[in-house]
Amino acid sequence: MRGEFIGVWSETWREIWTPLIDHEDVPEDIFCELYRELAKALKAATADAGEDLAISDSIQRREAFNRALFLVGADVDLVRRDEVYDSAVAGSVSNVTRWREGLENALVTIIKDPEKSKFALSQALSELVNDPQKRADVSARAIESIINDRLRSREAFDQTQASHLAGERALISFLEAAHGVIDDLGGDPLANLYFNLLDTFIAKFSLRYDLRRPCTLCPTLPGIFASLVRDLQLVTNQDAHLDSLMKEFENALRDLRTDNSAGRIKTCIQKQVNLLEAIGQNYPGVKETKLGEICNQIGTWPHGAVKASLKNLYGFASDYPGIRHGGRPTSAIRDIEMRDMVAMSILLAGFTPYLSDQFNAETVYRGA
Repeated sequence: MRGEFIGVWSETWREIWTPLIDHEDVPEDIFCELYRELAKALKAATADAGEDLAISDSIQRREAFNRALFLVGADVDLVRRDEVYDSAVAGSVSNVTRWREGLENALVTIIKDPEKSKFALSQALSELVNDPQKRADVSARAIESIINDRLRSREAFDQTQASHLAGERALISFLEAAHGVIDDLGGDPLANLYFNLLDTFIAKFSLRYDLRRPCTLCPTLPGIFASLVRDLQLVTNQDAHLDSLMKEFENALRDLRTDNSAGRIKTCIQKQVNLLEAIGQNYPGVKETKLGEICNQIGTWPHGAVKASLKNLYGFASDYPGIRHGGRPTSAIRDIEMRDMVAMSILLAGFTPYLSDQFNAETVYRGA
């Protein structure tokens, strides 16, 4: 149970939304309201997408035309300007490419210079895209036009891809809010169907959530740990030395598949301690190189006992014969076993957020 919804979003249409709308008495405008909530989970438009939105919007399309004329200092009376614009743009085209072509043609008619017209239009559109208020206005109008049309809203919902979503946390907020929308539109029977479909979906794709009534998605312990390990991999990938140590640890884990002898287990623990030591050395202000001394320089501990725990684990790895050093044979109570590998791997991984300032605990718990 470690997966995230955003990774299997494309499957929700078949597994959740289609069975939901096949239910009797489903309102025809259900996707109008669902898309209203889904829109809150979408990424902000990129510069290119922002230009497309501006060109598709009748208000900003006209603003871009007027601004382009102003930028080149075109001297044209209002009547002539409106005639050219209406002839080339208004009502005669129906997609972004043709609207852009229409705007450029209208500008060329007045400016008489294709290159200057194209440059002026690009500059005018750039100003609109880079104005936060203009960008918010055009996005709001685009969403409003979708949610006011039941066919367009269903199509927009169906065509929303995972790459369009702002992240896992935004998607979870939508899935929870969708329950309230469905309850308002179809009452308890439809809301309960949605809850059951969502619960089945979580089980089928082994997602990192428990679903609780009325509709709250709670991260599970396996999901949190998997997220922590994934973030550890992201952190180590950004540094060649850490990446090398991480790969050595992962290879040591894989080697246990064919040989889980005490020697291999010791190597696995040693590689993980080396990794943590290197991570701690990168913490701002740390000058020491040994993990035990690094613990004394890091001020992230909530209590001295937590710091002492990691120092004691480091002491174990240093003192137990054959892990980090020769050690003292008399210090070993028994031979090292697989249970020690499992316990130490989990324990040591759990300390990584204390040793690095690159972990975001909220992201580990709730997703990006």
